[in-house]
Amino acid sequence: MKVSLFHKILPNFIRFPLALFLRKSGITAAVQTALCISESKRLAATFTPTKSNHSNSKVLIVCAHYNHLNWLPGCVDSVLAQTHPNWQLIIVDDASTDPNTLHELTTQTSKDSRIKAIQLENNSGAYIARNTALQAADPDWTHITFIDPDDEAYTNWLSHLLDVLGTHQGTVLPVLERWTPDFSKRNSMYFGHCQSLHSKKTWKLLGGFLPVRVSADAELTLRTSLLSKLGKSTLHKSFNPAQKMRSFPSSSSHQALRERKLWLERRYASLANPTLKKLCITPTTSPWRDCNP
Repeated sequence: MKVSLFHKILPNFIRFPLALFLRKSGITAAVQTALCISESKRLAATFTPTKSNHSNSKVLIVCAHYNHLNWLPGCVDSVLAQTHPNWQLIIVDDASTDPNTLHELTTQTSKDSRIKAIQLENNSGAYIARNTALQAADPDWTHITFIDPDDEAYTNWLSHLLDVLGTHQGTVLPVLERWTPDFSKRNSMYFGHCQSLHSKKTWKLLGGFLPVRVSADAELTLRTSLLSKLGKSTLHKSFNPAQKMRSFPSSSSHQALRERKLWLERRYASLANPTLKKLCITPTTSPWRDCNP
């Protein structure tokens, strides 16, 4: 990946305030949406189905949960409504403080035998929680993807991403929609990171998420892109909306935005001349307990 002209021309003390202004003013979201819609139409028009049979494709869905009990039932119900039936959902609770958490997790797992819940012993962050979920999963999964507890999936989420991937070993970036918290208005569309679908082979080559609190999904997409450039995987974009994401007012400060961008740029620089060894990390996990009845 090349450093953009935007990064080359503008020094950090101008670039970061400008990025924050564009985000808060809604300009970034408007541009993202326009580009996503245009690209989705192009991809849909040129897509040739592989007609591959995915009945044996078992998708591992990981939901990292922390104090979102009011939204979790809707999220789980949207997974239950999937047109692709071969999946397992692992809800990994990141040591929520709500006293009703265990009861609600049990309620959700009782809805279907394909749903399992675990609880981390210590709050570790969503990315470590997602890494840990694989320890509780059935070993026969063929693909992996993610959903947040305050979001809901469209019914063809899994089937569409599997169709786009076809018989390839690789990753599919999904089309995501940001909505108001009550789902009354869509605010934007974009190609997402964390909710991507990965084949098992590709996931094993990547290793998982880095043990940080923010931006590990964007970092994983960076490694996924570099892995495809090495010819060890393939990278695709979907064109149908995959999930509706509740968008809450951002509390990120200027400093937080600056730190995230700087960290990603340093990480990018560290992956210059990538090798398989550089791209594969050893995933950090956290001690957990089973919450299933």
